[in-house]
Amino acid sequence: MQFRGQWVEEHGNIRTGKLRAWGEWEPESELIRKFHKRNGGPPYPKYLWRPYRVRKDNYRGLHNTDPLIFGDRFLYSNCRQTSQPGLRALAQASVIAFGSGKKINGCWRWMLDTVLVIRDSFPYDPLDPDLGLEGKVPDEFVGVTCKPMMSNHNCKPRGCKWNAQEFRLYRGATPDDPVCGMYSFFPAVPADRDSCFPRPVATLRPELFTDSNTRSPKGARVCRSYSELSRIWERLVTQVLDADLVVGTRAEMPECREG
Repeated sequence: MQFRGQWVEEHGNIRTGKLRAWGEWEPESELIRKFHKRNGGPPYPKYLWRPYRVRKDNYRGLHNTDPLIFGDRFLYSNCRQTSQPGLRALAQASVIAFGSGKKINGCWRWMLDTVLVIRDSFPYDPLDPDLGLEGKVPDEFVGVTCKPMMSNHNCKPRGCKWNAQEFRLYRGATPDDPVCGMYSFFPAVPADRDSCFPRPVATLRPELFTDSNTRSPKGARVCRSYSELSRIWERLVTQVLDADLVVGTRAEMPECREG
């Protein structure tokens, strides 16, 4: 995707402008360009999209966006929380690395697209998100994430049954409001480079990552010290910078257009 945002360069300089990054965005988007196919090596993107959104009267059948990197703070609100209770009990300063395993030249490697460092969290009812979340999330979060969940509750084949207060919203730390020196980020490149990039490969200890893992979380049940979490976070930052990328720390919320 391409959007306006903020990033930190290798030497700590903070810049703002247009960024290109991998990320989740389930509402509308428009095609900016198509990239040439590359054979072999890590999977490069095929298309570059500009995200936007349209207010709707009906959200039936639509996917929700989670995690949401757009706005003042990253938000993680529901993915895998029904099947993995540990994801509803993460502590402040926990480091959540979103990504998936991909085969590169026949070998599984784990590729990173978002890191959320937990600043705080709140339980909420996904069928009544105002209960518990009022004033804690941007208005856009309701339309992008909550309303698709509410509209598809208990719908077959993809719907899920939820109990009140079953989900927990996690808000990410930022450079202006860090936790133990850590903040949330996503790998990115400034748009003026006019280039695309594969998601960077992340290498950590086996108890933290499984290279072939595509969906199941790992490491959520282990209590770790702040110093260990900081070392893990710093290693992820270093691997992003070593891939000749920048550390994206903010993405402006996509514009709302008339339907």
